[in-house]
Amino acid sequence: MLALGLLVTLVSLRYVWRSTALVRADPVSSVDGVAEGTLVRLSGTVEAAGDTLEAPFSGVDCVALRPSVEERRFGSFLLPTYVTVHDPARSRPFAVRTPDATVLVDAPLRTVALDSTVVATVAPSESPPDRIARYEREADGLSRTTWYRSPSPILAPVARALSLGTRRYDERWVSPGDTVTVVGRVDDGRIDPLVVGDGSPTRILLRLSKTSLAGLLVGAIGLLLGAGLLLAG
Repeated sequence: MLALGLLVTLVSLRYVWRSTALVRADPVSSVDGVAEGTLVRLSGTVEAAGDTLEAPFSGVDCVALRPSVEERRFGSFLLPTYVTVHDPARSRPFAVRTPDATVLVDAPLRTVALDSTVVATVAPSESPPDRIARYEREADGLSRTTWYRSPSPILAPVARALSLGTRRYDERWVSPGDTVTVVGRVDDGRIDPLVVGDGSPTRILLRLSKTSLAGLLVGAIGLLLGAGLLLAG
């Protein structure tokens, strides 16, 4: 318990430090004349800098993508809730156009803080749309059948009453024409991103802070429980 609490706390502290980059970064509208390695914050309109991605559920063209499959299962305290069962991420380099310049941004492989869009919600007895059905057939690590979707005959009425096995298909994306804020370090005239998010810097900071603080709370509880068990033993 102590080890788990310490691990969660350290990971959460890492996210807290990354979140503070929004405050620590220098706001700029161009990287001309900015020293290599400087942490900067840039806001502007996304432009494609090459090939784009196609969102698998909606077909939207984008430069950063995170499709998510959530399945209704028993969660904490045996209460039904949506649990993420598939959550990959892909991205492409893109450009951000500001009033003063167009700045290239490397593919964001770290923190991407974006709003989620629910594309479809499908019960186990329903057939998903063609795009989603094709994705489930081809995606690695995503099982089309689970106990919640095909329960035993005895538990089937309970599963149906609680909508267990229902899947929700979400997407988070950044598309050309969207307004984004990028925080990263200047590298050879472009930005190596630490954080990419839609909306204002304040909105992104609040979104990241909720995740970081929740992780710190879980980690602190784990440490306290572990210490209590150790002392009790």
